[in-house]
Amino acid sequence: MQSHVKYRKYKSYKSGLLLLGLLVISWILITNINKSGVPAELAGLINADYENFRNLKQFDSAKTEEVRGLVAGFWTYSEGDVEKSPVVKQEYLELNANGMVWTVKIWGLRTPDGEFHTVTQIATGYMSPYSSDPSGGYYCETRIIRQAYIFNGDTCYGASQADEIWEVRHASAGTAGRLLTVNRREYQPYAGDLKEFFPDNALLDLVDKITLSACPVAANMSWASKKILARSMNAVPFFARVGAVESMIQTYYKPLVLDELARRYDPRAVPDVMDIRMTLSPEGAVTDFKYRGAKVVTKRFDDLAVLDMKSWLYPAVGDTDDPQTLEVKVRVK
Repeated sequence: MQSHVKYRKYKSYKSGLLLLGLLVISWILITNINKSGVPAELAGLINADYENFRNLKQFDSAKTEEVRGLVAGFWTYSEGDVEKSPVVKQEYLELNANGMVWTVKIWGLRTPDGEFHTVTQIATGYMSPYSSDPSGGYYCETRIIRQAYIFNGDTCYGASQADEIWEVRHASAGTAGRLLTVNRREYQPYAGDLKEFFPDNALLDLVDKITLSACPVAANMSWASKKILARSMNAVPFFARVGAVESMIQTYYKPLVLDELARRYDPRAVPDVMDIRMTLSPEGAVTDFKYRGAKVVTKRFDDLAVLDMKSWLYPAVGDTDDPQTLEVKVRVK
């Protein structure tokens, strides 16, 4: 009985010391902020976000209709060369004046084994401009009503009735031409035959096909592309894997994952470079991961990027059973 009493006293002392330590740390942080203020970079970002969302005034129905008419049209985005680029992105966006949205995204993936694969997303939804920001863009509430994916020869339906916020900017004809920017991606107006706008009009029918099975919960364009990539890697010698890893990140994971993630954030909240240290198994899986040098201002991006990076796969090695620890600079911008 006596030993239990002493143990409880010991736990109480530990808890008290831990609480005292937290109070001291909090006092130091508060004192530093009072003396020096919030770091300028962080303060600027917080103030910018605050200004963007402060005093938002919801559009009335007339203004909503006006903005819909302003951005309505057929828009395209293209990145990469179908004939030679390892990653190709093609997007087709139809915005109607009544708010209905149709979009087809087709990503081409030329994998390390030389094969060419495609990942396709078809979605329909409804966009309602809600308010404007001080710099002239529009915040639009967008509901993805139905969507479907095609990859690895299979077709499945993704999350339905999913709500998103689109930041939309419209530039009228001028020195830069007429452009539409959606979540920091610039779309060009389509000038061809509208009957040929979508690569295959039959794709649009997939969102209403009730016989499709459900996609995995994590399904999106990046997830499907990574699944294809994981099946296409050839083993490399141990001494060559550092170069192979750096090439994989720059050639595939940056455009497939990091570029898409960066579109969600203010550019100031995205790091230029991430210094990472990771250990790979002989099979190419990440078994240990450390990210050094993270800044408070980029924490939201860093947290999601690191979570995804831990699941990345790399070429296996065929000449050893030993794990390999690498230090890699991942260029984000």
